[in-house]
Amino acid sequence: MSMNLDFLWLTGALQLLVLFVVGPVIAIAIAYAAWRQKPQNFNPKRYGMSCVASGVIASLLLGVAKWINADVRTAQYFLQLACVLSGGLLLGVGVGALIPVLLHVWRWHKTTSLADPNQTE
Repeated sequence: MSMNLDFLWLTGALQLLVLFVVGPVIAIAIAYAAWRQKPQNFNPKRYGMSCVASGVIASLLLGVAKWINADVRTAQYFLQLACVLSGGLLLGVGVGALIPVLLHVWRWHKTTSLADPNQTE
């Protein structure tokens, strides 16, 4: 019994869509919400923690998907597909949470820099 390979292009297109469209849209939405300071209870430490956590989990999921290396005709292929898709989404969340952290560092740097370069104190 063989699997119908006519719809194999769909999984490839879905992976590309998640990695290059949906993930960046999630990142932009999180960065925009942080720029507008919409979640009042989020501070740069929480964004940093969510960036690190989602980045580590995304890396692990993408690593597991690479490690599975399943054949298209097996049921493990769907597990590999799920790992790639969820890893791509979490990668978008991680990048989106990294942007507010970088903005905070940039704002902090601007407030602590000297106004006059010739000024020593």
